[in-house]
Amino acid sequence: MYNMYAIKSSCLLQIVQSFSRATFKFCILVQPIFYSLMMYMIYQGYSHEHIISYVIIGSGLLSLWSSVCFSSAGDIQRERDMGTLELIMTSPVDFKVILFGKIIGNTLLGLIPLLISFIFITLFFKISFDVAHLELLILSLLLTVISFIPISLLIACCLTLSRQVRALMNCIEYPIYILCGIVFPIELLPVWTRVFSYILAPTWGAKLIRSSVFGIDSMQMFWMNVLSIVLVSAFYTIISLLLLKKIDKLTRINATLGVH
Repeated sequence: MYNMYAIKSSCLLQIVQSFSRATFKFCILVQPIFYSLMMYMIYQGYSHEHIISYVIIGSGLLSLWSSVCFSSAGDIQRERDMGTLELIMTSPVDFKVILFGKIIGNTLLGLIPLLISFIFITLFFKISFDVAHLELLILSLLLTVISFIPISLLIACCLTLSRQVRALMNCIEYPIYILCGIVFPIELLPVWTRVFSYILAPTWGAKLIRSSVFGIDSMQMFWMNVLSIVLVSAFYTIISLLLLKKIDKLTRINATLGVH
């Protein structure tokens, strides 16, 4: 119960703090429109299915990933700059509980650009959006959004010990949405890169959403994709918990969480 209260407080505080930053407000309110325009110009003239798949769904997931990525990674550096990272790490509440609450807050805020992107494209470009399986689409969206939590936790863990967070978080945004087939099919990528695509949760989330919208040829394949995103997310969670345990030990030994 105490941990649940800590997660709730951390989540609410994260939402309030995020909206106080002009850069973050730009990322979740304005950037989705630019992404939508960019994707529409790329796929203008393609089939209606391509526009739905990579303009509406693709730009929405791209906006979601971008906001979650920059928030979850940047939070570590902001805490370090403010001198509070050491306090959070050594507080009575476990660091992973506080970090988990922050990531939930970021993920909830990430739904805003997803919604903005969808509304802008469907209204501004007057693109019809018909859904073949509404109930499965809701399930797919839920699983996809949840899958962003463990991958954000893993990224935050990896960047906790680094002093170059801002440079690194700019490097991890583009590879993810390229490898996951969010903005174009992964079949266009070299065969050897697809191994990385299949171990990334957003790849399976994009597959689930598109199959729910366009129709499912094989329910068995759909549920296999559901199992895949669940297993990959579980793997991220386990790795993150192990990393947090190792990070806690290293930071107490080396005392390198501060700015200097």
